[in-house]
Amino acid sequence: MVLCMPLMVKAQSFDVPSADMSLDIPDSWYVFTRDNLEGNSDLEDLEIATEEMTDYLEEYNLYVDAFDENYDFFVYMTETEDVGSLPDYYDFELEEFATEIMNSYGATSYEIYDDNYKFVRIEYFESDYYVIDYYTIIDNKGYILSMQKLSEFNDDERKMMEDIVDSVHFDNYEAEDNKEIIVVAIGIGLVIVLGIAAIVIAKVKDKNESKENV
Repeated sequence: MVLCMPLMVKAQSFDVPSADMSLDIPDSWYVFTRDNLEGNSDLEDLEIATEEMTDYLEEYNLYVDAFDENYDFFVYMTETEDVGSLPDYYDFELEEFATEIMNSYGATSYEIYDDNYKFVRIEYFESDYYVIDYYTIIDNKGYILSMQKLSEFNDDERKMMEDIVDSVHFDNYEAEDNKEIIVVAIGIGLVIVLGIAAIVIAKVKDKNESKENV
């Protein structure tokens, strides 16, 4: 009888002030942020110049690039206008938003993940990669937390990604009492955010090819 052991992961906390956030990432991974590149010995170990990694992060709106031999994890962040924060949306707006996000990804389902913040969770296959994305908007900034790998995710790996998402703290979030602002902005917000999602999807293959050359 073969027992399936849970994936035990020791994590390290990373502060990412450039993205107004902090999060925990497995401490066995290489982790690069826009805030930890200067004097980073891991860059030297990988023979990557600081300027190369800086250019890479900026080109793809990345604020975190973390990886080991099996996983790639990214945090994308792009500023928007007048869309507020996803945790403040009414439920019907959130469902509409999630449906549009799902369709833009070409996925077949979505999940509204609600822990400390609200996220739209999408799992899909793109350019040879299996991908899990958690999408949210905080203080007019669109965030995508993305994990990618070349084989299908199992339940333990999904839980590992969920643990990372659960650890996220946004420094720039304050609950919005006046939801009328959100109602007015939802139409514009969908257009802006879906445009960002479409750009991200288009860049997935190019980004991974670029990473192989970094």
